[in-house]
Amino acid sequence: MIEYRRRLPHIQPEEATFFVTTRLWGSLPAAIIKQLKAEHDLRLESIERLETDPTAKGRALSDAQKRYFTQFDNQLDRPKNGPYWLAESAIAEITVKAIHFLHGKDYHLIAFCVMSNHIHLVIDTHELAKRPRPLYKIMQTLKRYIAGKGNEFLQRTGSFWQDESYDHVVRNQQELKNIIAYTLNNPVKAGLVDTWEEWPYSYVNEDFL
Repeated sequence: MIEYRRRLPHIQPEEATFFVTTRLWGSLPAAIIKQLKAEHDLRLESIERLETDPTAKGRALSDAQKRYFTQFDNQLDRPKNGPYWLAESAIAEITVKAIHFLHGKDYHLIAFCVMSNHIHLVIDTHELAKRPRPLYKIMQTLKRYIAGKGNEFLQRTGSFWQDESYDHVVRNQQELKNIIAYTLNNPVKAGLVDTWEEWPYSYVNEDFL
């Protein structure tokens, strides 16, 4: 297990199936982030006060974290939460190629979706013992490359990605199935296409169809 500390203690296993979401720098207003965090903190405090067994409390905390993520993700799909650098077809293609490039090197690629201001990524890091790398290192490599190429295309400098990413360890096959469906259907949920197959910047490994 790798413990990665930034703003919050965070433990990441080296070998697991991960669902990762990362967003562009400045893609959510500070007021919205503050509000969502305050609501989430209240839910966590309420759960911690519950007089129940550790298993039930763990499930409640997990559900609260998923709800917190979903609220963030819903905000990202709203039309006024830019920037939208990934909507540039050239940058979207750079992102797609970079994600595919690390397949078989740092992870086995299961699915992804590139939206205008964030990406969803489903990967598996099992059976890559030749060069095991913690998830945060993998994401640093991926984000650094896309940021460099993206800023070059945009003729700008400065932050491209928000520092923090959301990551979740997938626990079982049913959860994996649900997460893949969630990832692929993001453009449908956002009202951009009628079916996920119409979105040019989505992918799913055929083994998981």
